[in-house]
This record gives sequence, structure tokens and C-alpha cells, in this order.
Amino acid sequence: MKISKLNFFIGGIVATFLVTLIGILNAEKVGAISFVVSPLNNYVIINPGESYESSFKVLNPTGNEDNLEYEVKMEHFYEGEDGAVLLEEVGDTGQILDWVTLKSANTGVLAPNEATEIRYVINVPKNAAGGGQYVAFTVEAKNNDKTDDLGEGTNTALKQRMVIAYRVFVEVTGKIIRNGEMLNIDVPGFLLSGNIFGSSIIKNTGNVHGTASYKLQVFPLFSDEEIYTNEETPATRTIMPDRSMYHELAWEKTPNIGIFNVVYTVEFEGTTAQIKKMVIKCPVWLLFIIIFAIVAAIIYFVSRARARRAELRAAE
Repeated sequence: MKISKLNFFIGGIVATFLVTLIGILNAEKVGAISFVVSPLNNYVIINPGESYESSFKVLNPTGNEDNLEYEVKMEHFYEGEDGAVLLEEVGDTGQILDWVTLKSANTGVLAPNEATEIRYVINVPKNAAGGGQYVAFTVEAKNNDKTDDLGEGTNTALKQRMVIAYRVFVEVTGKIIRNGEMLNIDVPGFLLSGNIFGSSIIKNTGNVHGTASYKLQVFPLFSDEEIYTNEETPATRTIMPDRSMYHELAWEKTPNIGIFNVVYTVEFEGTTAQIKKMVIKCPVWLLFIIIFAIVAAIIYFVSRARARRAELRAAE
């Protein structure tokens, strides 16, 4: 029996829909995968010729119903301009990947509420140059394969994966250069929506990571009393050598309407940049009302002027 192209096409659509539906139903059965890596960062100072040993934990939370398979890898990392963690393999002689050894198995299976400790050691060569070295231990976890019988001999399997990175920032003592360059700092002076914020771009021109500090102060237009400040707990970001970092700091509860004086201050490796600006927050609907009122006023005064000129001509 011949199958028409139309029937074949319709059958393909139906088959695709059924496969998609099966995947969705099965995904609901498996649930979202989750696990914990603690801590997420470690900052250490090591002398050339010395060793440093530490560890981090991987936990399968009690909320998970499945066992988790995990695998640990070591990779060099850096942070992009927007703060995203980017991984790259580095195998050159003298880099930290050649110095690190795992003291624990790099693979395993964790039952719900079970944790394991991943130990590692960093052996810094005697001839290591001073500066920053960076390694990320990436933990990839996946739930065990689940095969569900869907009837008539059909079955399917779904495996979910998730990756979390534990990052180690190493400062090797020696010739350390701490320096930074402020590439940009700004506070928008007019906002139709959103929150008042300051933004900046800093470049680390040294050879070791450093911590940038960000402060935002907001005052009423005619007062020195702060409406908002984070001076006691400034925002911080770690900036790596020869990298630029873009950062925004916002006042999350900015009113919809107002005129404010804003002070935004950024500090990095002894360099301080500050900008002071008057900021107007005006929603779109109010802007339209203001524009309409201005246009109406202009039309009114132009009409009045023309009427007066007409009256003067008539009087002549």
C-alpha cells in the first residue's frame, strides 16, 4: 500500500509531538537536578617552593530523590567583562594546572543527603614567578539514568546535568604589581524607568587579582541627608590580571518620580574615581503630560500673540 506525501508529512508531525510530550512527562518525573558545592571560592597566598593543601565539599541535598553521579575536572578560569566565569584549558609549563594534584577520587556517586570531601594539593615550584595563578575545580553532576516503560515495548531515558565551579585564587609571593586603570564611570542623568545606578569599567593592569569596591549615595535635591547608601557594606568584585570588569550598582527601591543628587564612588588598588550628578526620574506617562502641557502653552501664547497683532491692525 502506498503512502501519500501528505500522510507521511502528517505522520511525522504527530510522531514529533508524541516524542516531545513523552520527554516533557518524563522530565516532570525526574525533576530538576540540584547539588551543592561549598565553599565556592578560596583565596590563598603561597611562597615559591611551598605546598598548600585544602578541600571543598559536594553535597546531594535531601530534596533530591535520585543518586547523583559526579565528576571533578581542573581548568584554568577567568572572569569576563560582565563578571561571567569563563573556563579555558591551560597546559603550558609553569601554569597552576601543572602544580595541582587531586588527593580524592575525581568521580563518584552520592545518595540523597550524602556529601563527599574533595581534597587537593598545590605544589608551587621554587622558580615560580610572583603573581596570580587561578584554577577552577568544575563539578559536573548528573542524575542516574531513569528508564520508564511507556507501553508496547517502548521506553525512554532522560539524564540531566549541572556544573558548578569551585574557584581558587592563588597569589604566589615575589614581584607583585598592584595597579588598575579606570576606563569608564557614569551615572545616567535622566531615567524613564528602572532604578538609579552607577556603572564603571575597571582594568587590572597588575599581575595579581585585586578587589574593587563600589559605593552609591543618593540625596534629595535640596538636602544633605542620605536617602540611600551602601557605604557600610560596599559592593565588591574580584578583578583578575589583564582583565576588564564592567559593574553596575543600583538603588533597588528608586521611586517612580523624583530629582536626586547621586554620588558614585569606585576604588581599586589605590585608584579612586567618583562622579556626582543630578538625576531626574520621570515616568513616560508624566513625560507625555509635561510635553503636552508645554505644547499647549506654546500654542496658547502663539494664538494670543496673533490675536493681539490682529487687534492692533484693526485699530489702525
